[in-house]
Amino acid sequence: MSADQPLGEKRDMSKTENSALQTLIDKDQIQQVLIRYCDAADRADEALLRSVFHPEGTDEHAGMFAGAIDELAPMMIKMHDKFSVTQHSIGNIVIDVDGDGEVAQSRCQITAHHRYEVDGQHYHLVAGGRYLDHLEKRDGEWRIASRVTHMDWSLTHRIEAGLPSPF
Repeated sequence: MSADQPLGEKRDMSKTENSALQTLIDKDQIQQVLIRYCDAADRADEALLRSVFHPEGTDEHAGMFAGAIDELAPMMIKMHDKFSVTQHSIGNIVIDVDGDGEVAQSRCQITAHHRYEVDGQHYHLVAGGRYLDHLEKRDGEWRIASRVTHMDWSLTHRIEAGLPSPF
């Protein structure tokens, strides 16, 4: 507020301020898309998973899959049956919204935990990697148009029965 503007008087936002505010809103909406993906993966929720991709959206998933969401969604739900628990967490999120506000690129780090059983033995797989996304805003809604998932590392532990728990 400037010194010559009376207290309580509404000031119109400049075009630059409006643009900056819209970019912040877009980035928040995109971050929500990324979080919904993790929720969908952990809950094996096919409808939610599909809601984060455009209908023709694609994913190159760490050498395990490359194709359209129509193929990926049922595959991920079926894969979830192999795990007793999964937990996907994202961090270090960087979102670049292009000047027109209709296209964006995002990248974030992912850590995914998976518990599973083989021949009566329980295991815990932890994997770390990155999601590299191209997103598009259509009809006012951000969704992933294409994703490349890189796995940077993984570690598997056998879960020993009878180990003490602090809980």
